[in-house]
Amino acid sequence: MKPTQRHIKGQSGFTMIEIISVLVIIGIISAVALARMSSTSDYNVISQVEVVKAHLRLAQSRAMSASSPYGVNFASTTTYYLFQGTNTTTPIRFVGENSDTINLVTKKSSLTITSAPQVITFDAYGSPGTANITVVTTGGNITITENTGFIP
Repeated sequence: MKPTQRHIKGQSGFTMIEIISVLVIIGIISAVALARMSSTSDYNVISQVEVVKAHLRLAQSRAMSASSPYGVNFASTTTYYLFQGTNTTTPIRFVGENSDTINLVTKKSSLTITSAPQVITFDAYGSPGTANITVVTTGGNITITENTGFIP
């Protein structure tokens, strides 16, 4: 019997170095692609919109529990504050905040309130009035439903 020849002349496979170098290149490309796809700035804006909604709900809750008007004054595109009664220029500190006025720049948020200046007041029933109110932001619109004050 004649032994079989394993290597035919003129044919060769990939070397181990070639295979490893291709895998390293694929790993680098996928790491760069993954880093570009998962940006945290989108999550920042979305979470800050939810904080603004929570602050609006807090003003509404305080108005209902105190039986007097409370509201939120969006003084500029990056600042807003809570107020009581008809005095819309005197800020009251939100629960858990460090200052009377919320400043989105100092919170390092890229959210802006594009409908500012805007004053939203809730009555003792939690109603913003007889018309829907929309707070326009760069993270999406916040709609406060007429009469009921529902904030989705």
